[in-house]
Amino acid sequence: MSLFEKNRPKTGGRIKGVKNRLSHAFLTALAEDFERHGVETLKIARMEKPVEYIRIVAGLMPKELEIVDSRLADLSDEELDVFIAKLRAQLRSPVVADVGSGEKPTLN
Repeated sequence: MSLFEKNRPKTGGRIKGVKNRLSHAFLTALAEDFERHGVETLKIARMEKPVEYIRIVAGLMPKELEIVDSRLADLSDEELDVFIAKLRAQLRSPVVADVGSGEKPTLN
């Protein structure tokens, strides 16, 4: 009888659902610990072990961030042409302003 023969009982491997139960148990314990000691522990970790602190923060961030902006996809070809022309005109303009800063535009 070979190891991969049909109808042979499966052996080894992880029992179904164990990984999810382990993750859930860990996250529950972590949440309880954070509720008891959280903010003060974070301050200590940040001050005494900043590299590890940043590593933890980075580990919590998504590995990939996708930004989807479909506003341009909704424009017709004619509207896109007008939009592009306006942008090109702005790039050629000698007027420079920091948008949103409240400063008045200045000439270069």
